Amino acid sequence: MAAVSDLLMLTGIYPFVPHAGMAWSRWRKERPSPPGQLRAAVREWGAAMALSAARPLGFLPMPGERTHGPRPIVLVHGYAMNRANFVVLARRLAAAGLGPIYGFEYWTLGKTSSAARRLGAYVDEVLAATGAAAVDVIGHSMGGVVGRYYVTLGAGDGKVANLITIGSPHSGTDVSAIGVGAPTKELFLNSTLIQRLDAAPRPRRTRLTVIWSRSDALVPGARHARIEGVDEVLYDDLGHLSLLTDRRVAGEVIARLGR
Repeated sequence: MAAVSDLLMLTGIYPFVPHAGMAWSRWRKERPSPPGQLRAAVREWGAAMALSAARPLGFLPMPGERTHGPRPIVLVHGYAMNRANFVVLARRLAAAGLGPIYGFEYWTLGKTSSAARRLGAYVDEVLAATGAAAVDVIGHSMGGVVGRYYVTLGAGDGKVANLITIGSPHSGTDVSAIGVGAPTKELFLNSTLIQRLDAAPRPRRTRLTVIWSRSDALVPGARHARIEGVDEVLYDDLGHLSLLTDRRVAGEVIARLGR
């Protein structure tokens, strides 16, 4: 699966093609074109190639693993990815004195509930190893849904002080239909999983922040990325992966986790 995703990213089939398609569609509907749409597609391709080249770094300790900040941070990657996607963001978090920073790995073709249970076990290990009272969790794409499941339907409320999701399909996305594995159905629009998450009570002790972009072709728009009534950070010019490499996004994350 990793080899396939690398091939798609390096050739530009993903993410340049879907993001360029979004730019073309919006140009046809909203002439003149919304500013920066094509630039966002090119930036997204560059981010994809850089993150694909960094994939081997996922086998190494994360930047900031020895940092001593307010709380440990657990990073949860997205579908068909690994924790190397967070290298740039992790370096910026560590430079801000946040951490220690850990990267959680899981099988993205399996069920979200299984990944959430594994995340819970991993959080317990981190709490035991560090003596911390709680962790912060940052989830990208599917990883944000895994984190939301853990704090909403699992035992994560309170063990997680802050859950920040980046480009996560909280209402599902029709793009999931072209994937393989359980997420093909679970992350589709209005799926049973999505309905369960929406119907569940909000976490009482975990603070939620949703970060998303109107230029994200994989999780496009408010219909897919929002959780009503939750702290929200919105961009117009970032793609699905460039959300992870942008300094503005890092600044918003640092501001919340440094409280």
